[in-house]
Amino acid sequence: MKEHIAPEHHAKLEQVILEGKKHSLRTREMDGKVLFVVKASVDDTTSSNGTARIEFEEAAGQLSLAELDQLLLDHGFPYQSKWSRQRQEYQYKDMHVCIDKNAGYGYVAEFEKILSNPDEIDQAKQSIRDEMAALGVEELDHARLERMFAHYNQHRPEYYGTENTFVLE
Repeated sequence: MKEHIAPEHHAKLEQVILEGKKHSLRTREMDGKVLFVVKASVDDTTSSNGTARIEFEEAAGQLSLAELDQLLLDHGFPYQSKWSRQRQEYQYKDMHVCIDKNAGYGYVAEFEKILSNPDEIDQAKQSIRDEMAALGVEELDHARLERMFAHYNQHRPEYYGTENTFVLE
């Protein structure tokens, strides 16, 4: 991937690869740019739905989304999942909030703080949970989220690119 990413971002990519665990590679097209994304867990949760992650997200040079996807497939990284969604992003107090309308899941809110000091992770998690409680927003149980993720992946053609949703308890 280094030949498709600006050299000034190579060190950050290496950091995510070396310091993270349970890596998740992603591709995304946003605002006319094709992005290469690596998410990795830094706690005991998963990189796909974790509560503490290290992330890399940068433009993938001149590659189209299809070309980037094919490059990853050609190098032995098969799809685990493929998503379609509409996203609205907001700044709320000291956090970033995304409201997503996901195929399969319906509406989901993501509350995020971006930290430079890993020693602040536990405090940030608690701060987010406190704010969510004050707003009356309930965190999805991670076991339920994993079941939802597995269900979506098994039935992706029924949901991808559609308005169809499911509910799993």
